Amino acid sequence: MPSSPLPKRLIKGNLPTKICLTCGRPFEYRKKWRACWDEVKYCGEKCQRNKKRLFTANGEGF
Repeated sequence: MPSSPLPKRLIKGNLPTKICLTCGRPFEYRKKWRACWDEVKYCGEKCQRNKKRLFTANGEGF
């Protein structure tokens, strides 16, 4: 099993974040994503369903 870049114990005020590929908003690590945090790309199910409209780095969707 590959080692994860996450520490074994996470502190609530200092959780890792990512940017959602659909809406462009930041979202934080959640306990249910513990085993697959590296693969998480979307902040929720709604953004995962609507992944056709991708967010670009300059803040515009296309």
